[in-house]
Amino acid sequence: MKIRYTPELLAHMKHRNNHTILVELVEINHSDVEVADLHVYLPHPRQRRRFVEDKRYRVVTTEAGEVLLPPYPLELAEEVVFGLKKVLFFHTLTYTGIKL
Repeated sequence: MKIRYTPELLAHMKHRNNHTILVELVEINHSDVEVADLHVYLPHPRQRRRFVEDKRYRVVTTEAGEVLLPPYPLELAEEVVFGLKKVLFFHTLTYTGIKL
């Protein structure tokens, strides 16, 4: 598996001084509807520690930092690409190559 970053995301990570990407599974379970989705973001250092130590997330070291992946299986393509999408003043991380 090869992990790449877009130049915009690399610049944003350098500006924020945060080189960790967290891939978290978010589940919503109501009585009739169950929804699961991935939430990808730059975590706070304390949050990173909690996910690695308490929740047992896998740490994948990359050339630009690290990616934290959940302990359960995900479908990962040969190449995973993380990017940055900016809408007005808000930044969102995008990803390709990861499926539930």
